[in-house]
Amino acid sequence: MKKPYNWDEIETLLKKELKKSKHILTWATIGSLNVESDIDTIITKKSNSPLSNFYKEVHNIFDSLNEYLKKYDGRAIRFPQYKEDFKISSQYGPNDLMFHTMVYTSYSQIERDWGWYLLKDENLREILSSEKFLIGSFNDLISKEFQKPSYYDPILIMIYLYDRINSNYSKKQLIDTMNESYKMILRKLNQKPLKAKDEKDVKEIFYKMCDIIDKLNKEKSK
Repeated sequence: MKKPYNWDEIETLLKKELKKSKHILTWATIGSLNVESDIDTIITKKSNSPLSNFYKEVHNIFDSLNEYLKKYDGRAIRFPQYKEDFKISSQYGPNDLMFHTMVYTSYSQIERDWGWYLLKDENLREILSSEKFLIGSFNDLISKEFQKPSYYDPILIMIYLYDRINSNYSKKQLIDTMNESYKMILRKLNQKPLKAKDEKDVKEIFYKMCDIIDKLNKEKSK
C-alpha cells in the first residue's frame, strides 16, 4: 500500500525545521529518496558547537517529524544500520517512515565509518559530493574546520550507532537498550556509570554523556 505522503512534503518540513538550527553544519540525503523504503541521511555538526546541543537539535527535528506524521497514522523511525531489525523492534507500521541516519562531527569519522563499505575503485568524496543538501554544502564537509579529527572519533561513531532516541522503541525497550549503551560507552571513557529510570532520563543521560566527551576532548587538546 502506497504511503499517503511523498518526499517533497517531508523535505519541506525538514527545511523549515533546519532554518531554526544553530548547531547543524549539514543535513543531506543520498540515494533514491523513496519514502516507500527509507531515506538515507548524513548529518554533521558545526565544529564549535557543543555535542549535546547538536544532538538536541537532531532529536528535536525528528520529534517534529514524528508529530507531523501523526495525521497519517505514521511515525518517523531512525535507524543507524540493519533496517529490518529496526522494523521489528519498532513494530513498523504501513505509514511509518524509515530514516537511515549517519551522524558525524568530523570528516575523519566519515572516512572511518565508510572505510569497510567502499570498494577499491570507489571515491568517498565523489559519493559525498552527490548528496542533496537541505542545509549546508559539500564544501562545508571538506572545509578545514570539519577536517579536524578528534581523539574520541571512535566513541562518537559508537554514540550515533547506539542512539535509539527517535527509533520508536517501547518505553521499556528504549530504557533497557540505552542503559546498556551508556554502561559500555562510559566504561570505555573511564567514567562513572549512569542509569536511566525513565524516558526523560534517557535523554538527559545522553546529553550528559555528550558533555563528558566534550570535556575530555578539551583536556586532550591542551
